[in-house]
Amino acid sequence: MSTISAGTASNTAYIVSADTTGDLVLSPTNYLSATTKSLGTGRVPAEQFYRLDSTLSGANATGAQSFLGVGVTLTGSTVYQFEAVIAMNKTAGGTSYIMSAVFGGTATLNNINYSLSVTADTASYLPVAGPTGIYQLYVQTATAAIRPASSATALYLQLVFKGTVSVNAGGTFIPQYSLSAAPGGAFTVQQGSYFKISPLAASGANVNIGTWA
Repeated sequence: MSTISAGTASNTAYIVSADTTGDLVLSPTNYLSATTKSLGTGRVPAEQFYRLDSTLSGANATGAQSFLGVGVTLTGSTVYQFEAVIAMNKTAGGTSYIMSAVFGGTATLNNINYSLSVTADTASYLPVAGPTGIYQLYVQTATAAIRPASSATALYLQLVFKGTVSVNAGGTFIPQYSLSAAPGGAFTVQQGSYFKISPLAASGANVNIGTWA
């Protein structure tokens, strides 16, 4: 398929291409225009997505570590929605520690609000059948304890994030976890874990998309 020309329609940019039969095809470039919902100057991706294609090993150490090994750059004065599914486990070490979810980076936040579902088991990612449990949190801070202290040698965690964040000054935004003590064995984030985030509107007011009145 060869590109012929470019055009715009309905605040969405398109690439006009010719398919194998010679017909013209409109393909969205997956970007929002600068004027969409007052998102500032320039153009911003309609959605930013990152997925691990192989496992990512962490460190047997205290402090913050990136879930996916990367961060994303966000625009200032903008409200974003985000979603993530993270699977991670460790199979060694018996030191008690607390794990926290942390959103780091250089971006400054007006506020952040998300629901976090945590499933923990000492044997596998299969349905929980022991005392390790299922936890449901509603979080309104960039740092929050994921579950009570644990000293289990093996631990398998499934984390599901769904929420919104209002960015004050733009910069990097890094989904991380933090360990209060080195547990004796590092966590490994599993293949297929992902994080996606997309802009909604300018910050500082209720987000209204659609015919709400």
